[in-house]
Amino acid sequence: MPCMNNLPLALGISYMAFLKPGEKRVLSGNITSLKELVQLSIKDISKIVRREIKSSAWFPERLEKQVEYALKIMQAYNIKTCLLDDRDYPFLLKEIFDPPFMLFWRGNIGCLAEKTAAVVGTRRASAQGLKAAFEISKSLAENGVTVVSGLAHGIDGAAHKGAVSAKTAKPDSGASTCAVLACGVENIYPEGHKRLSRVMLEKGGCILSEYPPAWSTQKWCFPARNRIISGLSLITAVIEAPAGSGALITADFAIEQGRELVFHECCTRQLKQELTQTKKMDINQYINDGAPVISSADEILAVIQH
Repeated sequence: MPCMNNLPLALGISYMAFLKPGEKRVLSGNITSLKELVQLSIKDISKIVRREIKSSAWFPERLEKQVEYALKIMQAYNIKTCLLDDRDYPFLLKEIFDPPFMLFWRGNIGCLAEKTAAVVGTRRASAQGLKAAFEISKSLAENGVTVVSGLAHGIDGAAHKGAVSAKTAKPDSGASTCAVLACGVENIYPEGHKRLSRVMLEKGGCILSEYPPAWSTQKWCFPARNRIISGLSLITAVIEAPAGSGALITADFAIEQGRELVFHECCTRQLKQELTQTKKMDINQYINDGAPVISSADEILAVIQH
């Protein structure tokens, strides 16, 4: 965790959504306190990060109160945090092009030091897709692999439930499951998964985000969240994803990050049922480029253990 003297500064910078992660790191290296930060103009910030920023989102007069409130939430929910150079920062995530400036989490971030696999897919999943996500994630967790997903309804929820099921049956298993949110970790989204999130934490899992406390979900946060899901994982398994699905954004990030990518056979069955062609990306293009189609967790384990 950042030094307590610098934690308010890091929190203040984490609220500056108009800056890229790397720019936040540059800014943090050029000032020493939150009080110094709130005295900067947008021109000052532009000079430090070496990019002209035309933003009306900079409200320094509000920032100190935001940080004060965030610290209270962190204490109430036992939220921990780290920066890129801290030992708790997951090593796989450090390797991606734009690692988050700051991470916030509840639970056991140590589960991400184990072998990891992302299991993702559509919110509007079929019964076959839900079953596949559950069974694959259960088998991965039984074999010591931490399952990473986004806590959304559909495939994500089934993946987390499968991993929790394995942990329930085998409490000594080192693996667990991690949910990456597009909002503050005290604000479980969707609300229907609050109970699931509690069980995940009880079973040694983790709820993680790059967004600070009291950060509300916004549409643009989801693609950014997806790069973290793939970035935390040795392999991304897409269970079921129609053309244009957000899960395919995660697949794109996995490719960009040089990580393994596989598709479950549910995806190919779904393609056969689609009667119209769209201009949106579909899994045929990934498979034609060499992404394997799998039917079980064993094929994912073979890649991880290779």
